Amino acid sequence: MPRFYFHIRNGDAFEDTDPDGEDLFDLEDARAEALQVARDFCEDWPRANPGLAVEVVDEAGRTVLTVPFAVVVNPQSR
Repeated sequence: MPRFYFHIRNGDAFEDTDPDGEDLFDLEDARAEALQVARDFCEDWPRANPGLAVEVVDEAGRTVLTVPFAVVVNPQSR
């Protein structure tokens, strides 16, 4: 099962990095997890910048997906 890491990106910098990652079945599961990470972050920090994004990285360190917070703050952005 592949491991994915969920980092919070603010432009060119990381706000938070995920040192542990999570084992998930596939990229679709990783996307669902990234959406949940963004939702949770926005709940904990309601004034979160909608320009933030969850960057999903695989075990090799490659970015495989980016989920902008805007899709959680403004669901029409999906």
